[in-house]
Amino acid sequence: MELQDNSKTFLFCRVKHLIRLAFLALLASPFSLSAERSIMDAVVYDLRGALTDGFEVAAVVTDAGELSEFTFDTASSYLTLLKPANFYYALCMDTAGQLAYLYMGPKEVAGSNEPFIQELTPLPSAAAQGLKTTGKGYLISLASGVVVFAAIAAIDDGSGFAVFLGFFTGLLVASVGLIVSVASGLVKGATVAVKNRSEIQRREAQRNASTP
Repeated sequence: MELQDNSKTFLFCRVKHLIRLAFLALLASPFSLSAERSIMDAVVYDLRGALTDGFEVAAVVTDAGELSEFTFDTASSYLTLLKPANFYYALCMDTAGQLAYLYMGPKEVAGSNEPFIQELTPLPSAAAQGLKTTGKGYLISLASGVVVFAAIAAIDDGSGFAVFLGFFTGLLVASVGLIVSVASGLVKGATVAVKNRSEIQRREAQRNASTP
């Protein structure tokens, strides 16, 4: 009887250890939500009509005098800035080396002589939203698998059969959950992409309607 009690105690300690390792794996997972960079930190400006033909954005400086990373979509004339600031100055250059600048920010900072450039709400990244959904599902699936394993292994009579049964059952639960999570992430990403295209078309139609 004492030997059986010792076996159960040892098994219980092993189960606790495996659960602890599983949660450590969750924290180290590449799908960890804490590692996700928010796309909403970006600022988008519509340079159509403000940027002279033949000029391209060469650099962007914030109100603090820091350079901001940026991307410029020549098709839509959208300038995306990755460093938050109160206002920005964009240094523009043409093929002949001529320089010009654009102010982007509140009118009261630059004065009434500066052309107003519209700031747009950044669109969510379809890939980031899909990965976020997949990551949440992955965490829930893995946690569910650990709980199933622990629940079944806890009733082991010392033979070890329940431990193996719990392990394979928990693995099955986690695997099925992971497949469902990936599918949900793909659906979420596709849905966001469709919404983004609709919003881009709406903005383009609104911009064309306001162009004299």
